[in-house]
Amino acid sequence: MSDCRATRAIGTRLPGSAGGREHEPRPWRDVAAVTRCRGEAPFPPLQPDHLFFNVSLMPYATHPLVCERGQAARQQLSARRLADYLNKTERVELYIVNRAVEQMLGMPGIASVSRDDLLAIYTDEGFHTWMMERFRGHLLKQTGYALARTPSLSVVRVLALCEAVPATLRGMAIVAAATVTETLITGTLRQAGAGDDIYPPVRGMLSEHGADERRHQAAFIRFASEWVPSLSPAERAFLDALLPDLMTAFLAPELPAWRVHLCAVGLDDGEADRVIRESIDPLEVGVQMMEAALVPRRLFERLGMACAERFAQQASRWRLP
Repeated sequence: MSDCRATRAIGTRLPGSAGGREHEPRPWRDVAAVTRCRGEAPFPPLQPDHLFFNVSLMPYATHPLVCERGQAARQQLSARRLADYLNKTERVELYIVNRAVEQMLGMPGIASVSRDDLLAIYTDEGFHTWMMERFRGHLLKQTGYALARTPSLSVVRVLALCEAVPATLRGMAIVAAATVTETLITGTLRQAGAGDDIYPPVRGMLSEHGADERRHQAAFIRFASEWVPSLSPAERAFLDALLPDLMTAFLAPELPAWRVHLCAVGLDDGEADRVIRESIDPLEVGVQMMEAALVPRRLFERLGMACAERFAQQASRWRLP
């Protein structure tokens, strides 16, 4: 984990938020993790009660069949969930956000997010992938946990949606995907590292990442607030149809990965299926998807889009396969 000086939150109020004045944001060089980090902080010894991911985001980890295998199994499950989260985040940054930034740099007439802003985001995202790679190495050295590099089902689903549209609309699709992911990610970052039982370097790494992502969220909200009204009626209709599918693809649980994790801690296939079936409440999943998508839902509603309603229908209908 990088040893970074503490900074205050940037005082940029999100468009449409209530209360307070909008303050001038602090210069990127003063707040970005890539400019503040001055070396590697030591990793303390891993304690038996440490976890690597917030167990409230892992309902299967408290199932009786897992609990009877003890704290070591829960710790292993949390390490695997952290590995998946880092893989997902890295792929979002490299294959969605930075690809979108490349498209956005060529868009004329967008004044709310400058070229300098976009290049700063591009730099941040590249640094985050490097930061996470360094984190993997330090974690392996200190704790013996190797965070496996595997594909992210969520990102595969999102990219497949973007590739399935006509070639002339793929640039718009990847920008839409980045707008969704960048307005969703900050809440998850806060949750994933929350709790006194989370291994401190994990909390630190996610906090550093989250501080940058809060600025990215504000920038993408400003961008979308100017970009969407500039689209033609046909383009807005295309976007309105695509956005609910993007949000669902990104937020739906990655059940196959969870089954693999459960089998890795000693459950057989039947037991893993039982744990998933008994731990995952489809109605609760729908509620969680709605909560996670609160910012983009409000954003697109404010811009006169109907996609939020369709996403709500998709979330409410989510079911175990």
